Amino acid sequence: MSNKNAKKNLRSVILNLHQYTAGKSIQEIANKYKLDPSRILKLGSNENVLGSSLKAKIAATMALEKVNIYPEVTSSELANKIKKKYRLKNTEVVVGNGMDHIFEMITRLFLNNRDETIISTPTFSCYELSTIWAGAKPRLVPLLKKTYQLDVKRILSLVNKKTKIIFICSPNNPTGNLMKTEDIKRILDSTDKIVFLDEAYAEFAGKTLVKWIEKYPNLIIGRTFSKIYGLAGYRVGYAFIHKSLATYYLNSITPFVVSRPGQAAAVAALDDDSFMNKSLQMVKEAKDFYYRELTKANLKFLSTSANFISLDTSPTKAKDFAERLMQQGIITRECSAFGHGGENILRITFGTREQNERVIRALKESIANY
Repeated sequence: MSNKNAKKNLRSVILNLHQYTAGKSIQEIANKYKLDPSRILKLGSNENVLGSSLKAKIAATMALEKVNIYPEVTSSELANKIKKKYRLKNTEVVVGNGMDHIFEMITRLFLNNRDETIISTPTFSCYELSTIWAGAKPRLVPLLKKTYQLDVKRILSLVNKKTKIIFICSPNNPTGNLMKTEDIKRILDSTDKIVFLDEAYAEFAGKTLVKWIEKYPNLIIGRTFSKIYGLAGYRVGYAFIHKSLATYYLNSITPFVVSRPGQAAAVAALDDDSFMNKSLQMVKEAKDFYYRELTKANLKFLSTSANFISLDTSPTKAKDFAERLMQQGIITRECSAFGHGGENILRITFGTREQNERVIRALKESIANY
């Protein structure tokens, strides 16, 4: 039987879907520019350049002894440990295969075909992709110019019967800024729609709205072990969700989504305050360094509360800067895939002092030769 018409079976929303654009890999750049992989700096994916906690590595290695056995379905040990850390009462913790899986679960729970979500751009593109995968329509609202804060008036004007989820990222990726709490509160006070707050970088900002879930049951907050904990390769994400919704979430999950080593590593990472403090100190020093050096170089940048800094490259496209840096063995992220305005944003992950100095030298050289 011919399979020439097999794609006719595809859902219509899939036909024009674009693949998620991930950051460049070291090997990809090494091959393209004939560079020594050991000399390439990977500063485009907001990973922790210090690696990960030794306690987490040991725990993950020990877990390999039972890797032939399925992991615990709901990752209850990890979920309970997080819940205890935050002293939660009416809020539960659910664990997923990275925060991307959390997004998919949220859209699975709340979206039907032709429903709508509201997303403020530029921001992480997976909110839009998850919406489309569910057969719903993303309504994109540009962040306010210069401040990159939420356009609350515009967001609320778009809320209608079809609206099911409002996505907010704080600190926002790729702009790095915290969204004003009064703006988030205004949205929560104005609607009972689900508000998903992505706090992937909350540890760097030192601020979270987790306690708000007690008052606002429609607020769901996502977090990850990929950033400050340095466990990106293990794909462990989690969310704080009101107990009135948690049962429905758990009844809908795909089983065994987080590996046994991943769960073990995350549990151990929560106990390694030394590694976390070291990571926070590195980010603080890097932030001070970039602020100072970018100001002296007269390069426009955005204030950040995350583990990265973003340059405003306008009127030049950020991809031009990214290309010149890649030729020098430095991987950064041009943010055109993040939506409105992202084409003029170049995102750079904070590194060690030596790495940051190399980036600044390369930026100055790129400008001088532009």
